[in-house]
Amino acid sequence: MGRSRYDRETTVDDQVLAEAEAYSTVAELLDDYRDEVIGDRTVATQVGNVLHSAAIELRAGRALPIGVRRAVRGLANALREAMDPR
Repeated sequence: MGRSRYDRETTVDDQVLAEAEAYSTVAELLDDYRDEVIGDRTVATQVGNVLHSAAIELRAGRALPIGVRRAVRGLANALREAMDPR
């Protein structure tokens, strides 16, 4: 095995997997609510791509830089709140 972060085998704990799944879910919901939440289809698509990419990295056991992870978590939470019908 190489020393690259992409060559390493890692175990991903359930909490990180749940976080990744939440990001993917919010990104998928954004497809349905993009006009109401963001308004611009291109921007909404790119926001969804950010969430999906973060989820992919986390599922693969690759850590996101802490600032990026906080930003993605904040983005996902803000979108979830904006899309919550309650």
